[in-house]
Amino acid sequence: MRSLNIFINTLLIFLILSLNYSLPTEPLIFVNKSTVDYQNAKVLLDNFYSSRTINVNDNNITLNIKDIVYIPAENTLIIKENDRELIIKFTKNNDEIEYEDILYKYYTNFERDEEINFFNRTYEVEDVSSKYIILKEKNSEKEITTNGSFEYNGYKIILKMVSLNYNTLYINIYKNGTLLESPKLVKGEWYYLKNGNLEILYKNYSNKKYVFDVVDIIKIEKDKDFPLNNSFVVEDIDSNKLVLKYKYPNNLSKNICIFDYRIIPGKIYKNYVLFKVIKRYCKTLNIKDKDIVYIGEGFYTIKVNGSTQLYYKGHKIKNNEKVYINTLSMLDTNNILNINKDIILVGGPKVNKFVKYLESKSLLLVNITNNYPENNIGIIQKIKNPYNKNYNIYILAGSNRYGTKAAILAFLTKYNDKSIMKVKWNNGHIEVIR
Repeated sequence: MRSLNIFINTLLIFLILSLNYSLPTEPLIFVNKSTVDYQNAKVLLDNFYSSRTINVNDNNITLNIKDIVYIPAENTLIIKENDRELIIKFTKNNDEIEYEDILYKYYTNFERDEEINFFNRTYEVEDVSSKYIILKEKNSEKEITTNGSFEYNGYKIILKMVSLNYNTLYINIYKNGTLLESPKLVKGEWYYLKNGNLEILYKNYSNKKYVFDVVDIIKIEKDKDFPLNNSFVVEDIDSNKLVLKYKYPNNLSKNICIFDYRIIPGKIYKNYVLFKVIKRYCKTLNIKDKDIVYIGEGFYTIKVNGSTQLYYKGHKIKNNEKVYINTLSMLDTNNILNINKDIILVGGPKVNKFVKYLESKSLLLVNITNNYPENNIGIIQKIKNPYNKNYNIYILAGSNRYGTKAAILAFLTKYNDKSIMKVKWNNGHIEVIR
């Protein structure tokens, strides 16, 4: 078969980089960016590609990150990232996965009065022992002024006695009508509730009013539920690490969400499972008094006449525009189908030149026209790549936009590896015809 030589001026090519281990490579997706198929295909792109969305607000940049990686595991999935480690033990039976044990290890230095970044928030370490750690979220204090008592988050604090110089207070702390503690408060010193999640600072006495700062605290205690997620129990804790254990792993479904991670068994092979791991998180940068800021991964900002403009690899992008990482815009392509990857083609021959080429060579199993398979009906076709028999080409197309949209959504949710699947868009629902 002669080589393919096509000039492309509106086709956007999306590429997932191959991983460093020997696994099936991830697909190229071809979709015409100038058509509605591109908007419909974004759900497809979101399922396959890492992305970044950047928001510039005055002097701050917020980078919303979505990373997708593929990790093989025989019976234990291990996800390591900087100061944390997620260990998931599982068994497989044919096409089924059952989780047996899940540990989440968080390595950091819990030192009294130090600040730490902990589960995407900044805390101050209030106390450390061999059995528990107490953290206070930074800058979360609430000031309360009272002449004798006040309520806060279910607690009631009642003033009992005060020293002559107003430097010391004696109070009662109640919850649900039950007396919890009767501590002494010294002005300027924080006091945290031993069996609760409250910390109090007596700040001052002025104009016959007592001024307090109150704040919620979290107490992380060995063999107790983890306060930020009670699906976990604290298995171990010390000044250097925290180990959490999932309480009921056998009750989990195949697709699971654990903290920042969404974990999906993508393919189950004879000797291992290929997991798709999705992580979402955000970063914030301060760009005050900076004319040029490099954010990373090809993203940067330039301040022009007081206005901050966003760029990605030399191209100006809009504020809050989603950018798919590792994409290639190709203006001239020679024999692009001859590649060691599976390929997904979105749209029929009128909007996708690669589909048109395959049609001209009579390689399609079904020809897509304006009349066939008719409006609101889409077809998924799977053919062997004529240039590389080790890989497949998937064509997702219909007679109109809704037919193509049905094919896209069915490919993600209902496709069962058939050579041909016909689907229908029915008021937002996808029906498999055959």
